[in-house]
Amino acid sequence: MNFFDKFQKKHIIIAHRGYRSKMPENTIFAFKKALNHADMFEFDVQFTKDKIPIIMHDVSLIRTTNAQEVFPNKKSYNVENFTFEEIKKLDNISWFIKQNPYHLSQKELEEIKKLPKNSIPTLKETLEFIKNYNFPANLEIKHSFFSKIKTSKIICKMISDLKIENLIIISSFNHEYLKIIKKLCPKLQTAALFEKKRKNLTGYLKSLKVSAYHTWDKIVDIKTVKHLLKHNIYTNVYTVNDKKRKEFLFSHKIKGIFTDFADI
Repeated sequence: MNFFDKFQKKHIIIAHRGYRSKMPENTIFAFKKALNHADMFEFDVQFTKDKIPIIMHDVSLIRTTNAQEVFPNKKSYNVENFTFEEIKKLDNISWFIKQNPYHLSQKELEEIKKLPKNSIPTLKETLEFIKNYNFPANLEIKHSFFSKIKTSKIICKMISDLKIENLIIISSFNHEYLKIIKKLCPKLQTAALFEKKRKNLTGYLKSLKVSAYHTWDKIVDIKTVKHLLKHNIYTNVYTVNDKKRKEFLFSHKIKGIFTDFADI
């Protein structure tokens, strides 16, 4: 059974980094906000210097934390150069309030101001959230500074220990992770991320044994989408924030969209 067959709806909404237009991205608050608005959510995993998996999209901590203020003498602000203890000292909420990137009302911002500022979640906390709420999710493996096998083993073990293989699909732009995951944890399903077109796509995806093709909106090819469906491979598109575009894609056999606006 394909991971996406479990959804009773013909088309699904995937909250990109959680409901990130309402709450700071990749936080438990953003994931919780998506609960009653999206069918599943997406989040990103990276590893600290001491090999603790945390939830963070950017390789650098500069955009979404106050790392430069807290640690002014650091030579690099990449996640891999911070210990977990250092990560927990960082404020990942205030940037959202200051920038207000999605033009929230003052009332909405006041609610966010009440949130604990040091709220970068661990992978363990996020997986426990998924289990507690029975909320499906897409785990994207980002950059890792140590071996892909070690990275994959840690992620696989955490998921299998909680027995939530049925609630998680693993994706990555680095398809080596997907090959390793399939060997280490056969129960887990995977999806291949793309930002460029590729020749012989169907054959390649079948060789990876993926359940889905996750593609950038700018390179979506409707003929390819329909062809992949014949091979039980669904297509999900990122990042779609326009309602008309969503409706067009759904009318052409796209299974789901990744969106910043879960109520799109």
